[in-house]
Amino acid sequence: MVCRPLYRAKRWRLKGETLTSTKRDSLEIGWKEIPESLQSCKGEDFQKTFAEVKNVIAHQLGNSSLKGIKGFIFYGEPGNGKTLMAKVLAKELQLSLFFVDGSVIARELYGQSERQIVKIFTTAGKKRSLILIDDAESVFPDRDWMKGESWHVAQNNILFHQIDDLDTSRTSLIMTTNKFQLLDSALKDRLYAIEFPPVDQRTALEVARMKCAEKGIDSARAEGQIVAEPEAFRSGRAIEKLVVREYIRQIGEGEGNKLRT
Repeated sequence: MVCRPLYRAKRWRLKGETLTSTKRDSLEIGWKEIPESLQSCKGEDFQKTFAEVKNVIAHQLGNSSLKGIKGFIFYGEPGNGKTLMAKVLAKELQLSLFFVDGSVIARELYGQSERQIVKIFTTAGKKRSLILIDDAESVFPDRDWMKGESWHVAQNNILFHQIDDLDTSRTSLIMTTNKFQLLDSALKDRLYAIEFPPVDQRTALEVARMKCAEKGIDSARAEGQIVAEPEAFRSGRAIEKLVVREYIRQIGEGEGNKLRT
């Protein structure tokens, strides 16, 4: 048995039996089930990158004669729209989304992770689909950084083989990472990398207005904070926290009883 320094499946004992629970029973999400939409995506940089990636994937779908781009690496700081874009791409292109993270890949017994990788690509390859591997550096870190661990080398080699054999006329691959420097160099060679920059002030204000409207609160105070401290709100995550704080404040002061315009 080989213990892997990644995610481990949770175990419970029930009536003398050991039950193993993974994060999701099914990796596949139908495109109609994806709640995110392009209408809620803000920012010129986001829209430009989205259009470019969508055009490539759409061009390759159904065209088996092409030796197309195998996939993309979206990298940048947390909360800048990497995972969001992948989900919206699947929805807009009407592709089944196979959402994969460390808890899906990592297994305790030698060889199980490799079989899981093959299963994901084989299942996705049977239909028009998009495979999203989130936080990829936690699952496929650079081999030099891992000091050549045998289990890690075998796991990555299986992934490289699956990518090389990927039928881009049916399936696309997107990996996201917050730590591009830790990602295996062979992945960087196989996939096209796109950096997601910090959110600019104009986009931050648009997101804040949208989030405040969703919660039925006035956005003026949140907008004022963004203008006063633009460097503090360079990610969607920071803006979301700001809106939540403002929501709590307005509810507490009795201001959030009706939707502000």
